[in-house]
Amino acid sequence: MDQKQATQKETLAYIEELLEELVKLAKTTDSNLLVYMIDMALQEARDSVSACGARNTHKME
Repeated sequence: MDQKQATQKETLAYIEELLEELVKLAKTTDSNLLVYMIDMALQEARDSVSACGARNTHKME
């Protein structure tokens, strides 16, 4: 189960990295809505990475 959790956190972190790059690209366009939506997805990915780490910390205690 720990292997699965680590894999899930790694996957979420990778998605976060991809979204960071997409936000940068979107900001070079005139599509404010696209920038907003990708940025919201980025925030959700960051929250998910943090939550995944918090779950792992509580399991260790």
